[in-house]
Amino acid sequence: MADQADYALTEQQIRIISERPFKNSLDYFYARIKLSERDFHQSATPRQEDVEGLLGALVASSAAYNLPSPDGNGNAAFNLLSILQRIRESTIELDRFRPLICCIINKSPDHTIWAAVFSLLDTLGPFPMPYSSIIPTFKGTPVKSSSSRLADSETREIVERELFEEIRTCTFRNVGGFCDRFFDSKNWGKQQQDMLKGVMAEHNGTKWKDFPSIPDEKLVWDWLRSLEERAFPDAPHKLHTTTTANQFNQQKGQMDIFFQTPATKAGAFEYKHILVVGEQKKSYDKGRFKADLLQLTRYMRGVFADQPTRRFVHGFTLCAFTMELWVFDRSGPYSSGPFDIHANPDKFARAIIGYATMDNDAMGLDTFIQREDSHRYVTLDDADGNQTRIRLGRPMVRQKAVVCRGTTCFETRNSQVAKFSWASDKGQLEVRQLVLAKQRGVQGVARVVAHRQIGTIAELREGLDFQERHRFRNEDAHLDSPTVLSGSKRKSSSNHTSDSVSGSKRWRSGNQKLSSQLSTGNAKPSLYTPTDDLWENRIYSCLVISPAGRVVSEFTTVTKLLESLRDAIKAHQSLYTKGNILHRDISTNNIIITKPEASGGFKGMLIDLDLAKERGSGPSGARHQTGTMQFMAVEVLRKTDHTYRHDLESFFYVLIWLCACFSWNNGFAGGSKPPKESLLRKWEIGTFYDIADAKEGHMTVSSLKRIMGKFPEILDILKPLCLKIRKILFPLDKDEEMSFGTPSGDPDQLYRPIVAAFDDTIESLSQY
Repeated sequence: MADQADYALTEQQIRIISERPFKNSLDYFYARIKLSERDFHQSATPRQEDVEGLLGALVASSAAYNLPSPDGNGNAAFNLLSILQRIRESTIELDRFRPLICCIINKSPDHTIWAAVFSLLDTLGPFPMPYSSIIPTFKGTPVKSSSSRLADSETREIVERELFEEIRTCTFRNVGGFCDRFFDSKNWGKQQQDMLKGVMAEHNGTKWKDFPSIPDEKLVWDWLRSLEERAFPDAPHKLHTTTTANQFNQQKGQMDIFFQTPATKAGAFEYKHILVVGEQKKSYDKGRFKADLLQLTRYMRGVFADQPTRRFVHGFTLCAFTMELWVFDRSGPYSSGPFDIHANPDKFARAIIGYATMDNDAMGLDTFIQREDSHRYVTLDDADGNQTRIRLGRPMVRQKAVVCRGTTCFETRNSQVAKFSWASDKGQLEVRQLVLAKQRGVQGVARVVAHRQIGTIAELREGLDFQERHRFRNEDAHLDSPTVLSGSKRKSSSNHTSDSVSGSKRWRSGNQKLSSQLSTGNAKPSLYTPTDDLWENRIYSCLVISPAGRVVSEFTTVTKLLESLRDAIKAHQSLYTKGNILHRDISTNNIIITKPEASGGFKGMLIDLDLAKERGSGPSGARHQTGTMQFMAVEVLRKTDHTYRHDLESFFYVLIWLCACFSWNNGFAGGSKPPKESLLRKWEIGTFYDIADAKEGHMTVSSLKRIMGKFPEILDILKPLCLKIRKILFPLDKDEEMSFGTPSGDPDQLYRPIVAAFDDTIESLSQY
């Protein structure tokens, strides 16, 4: 094996390396190796996960795509990906990578590291080019799961597993300034001060009077109610509990403690009225922290589902006499840290009185939507910069998750839709993408009617001091998970907000023109990089678009289903080829059935460009993208970068899902009953890799036929269409294996035959 020092870089290679340095992109790998406490200078064989992580970091570097491979066949990035694949197939000895890893441990200069890389490439080559395929780079935004994909009937175990993935990397405890921010009694009025004095009078200087010596849950609840009756009986928000699992309308399950305004019906509650959520236990066990937090998070999911435009939700745990105060927003949960209520009576008293008396703003309630005469209104800026007042109708879409965009849509008058969402500040806002699409002549996507930025997570967390994220017990370290290195610290302030979203000044200025908000030609980078980002800053905005339509899952005829999907694919092609924008989030919720007279002749359109991205713009910098697992392409689930073909694959999964699942409830069942079990269950439960493996296996002809066997009989006519699209998307390569990659060349080579397949099927339907 050639030694790293023996490989002489050319002048061209040295120039490319100097122009594209690693900077801090290898710091995470360096820290990972240090944490593993392995001495690679000795005889220990490198661990496979460490080698894979290093190769992934090298592939993601800009130099890798500009450095020609030693054999002149492609570039260094492709060569490294080929090696990575061979490692996973266990066809390369890991000892070969020890010199390269030592370069990283020694923090060698970039040119020394690349010399070691090229020594490897020279030894392990040559590398054949892939069969007519665009090379995946693994530079796309990481995919993250969301509990929004789960039905209300899912088991608690499954829901909590998904919720843990939501909060695992964005939970913070002992946040500096927490109590002063939310429970600052110095600014309270006389009535609140009197209530606080009344509560403090129940503490004898050592402990709370009458607090049960055995902190059984029922006894502690009785003590809290007694405290409320004596010290703050006139507070606007009241303590409540449940005694059975059926006291919440539409949702099952008990809740230990919660605040809300007085219940309209004794013993009957609704999540839409809950203000503060509490979880109570009779003992404090650090080993139960994760379980207790997940229980609290389940409640929070229900609150956000029934109060979808709420900005944040307060909560607490009370385990015996140890309390921890929490706030959940769309970027995750954070807390005061645990404290003893006997030893910290003032902190406990301020929290209880705060929860009982907070105004709507401090409670995190929606303060943007105006409510008048039983109607809801929003004031936005139209395309000319004028203020316009829009009345909201019935809610259409809501996202049942906590850490997410929180997308919520309402019907409005004049066939329009108002959409609220918390989008990452790293990418282009949807309104910007839609304006660009219109300017570039894109057809088949919605047009902007009005818009306003409402606020940001950075504003909600301003003044709070976040240290390292909480690491859960027995938590595995994942190379693809955001990690904060020891000593990392950031204080929240308005400086967290990117240049392109300069805080509340923009949205508060009602006369600010929409066009001026969108005047920048390119997205400006966020002020902090993904490697330094402790939590994801999100921008909350309201966007009104036209035309309105109904989601494709509400199709009533086979023809409407096919025409809407076909035209949505045409819209996708226009967005991609004319608009230079890739959608990246094809799902049943983002395709709508429209009236052609109101939508430029399109019977189906694409909506929701929150995750869309301009071609060639590079990684967005977002911590992750949350998509719908059921419809994600196999390669995207395996974390390669997103291409137009992956979206076409998602359209195919949407078609299958609509036929096998939604159709049974849309009047297509005839006299038959829906199947009790479906292979598609494997598309929504499990890890990304599990779902990718399931989909890959299901795309064989025999497996696809088994899935189509679950279609209602009336949809048998669509089975040839599904088989035809399958053949277009998953052709056989030179080794007679299905290809899941993106072919090089004109994208029309896929769009054209897929649209033609829909046209042929629609034509055949017209003959019946």
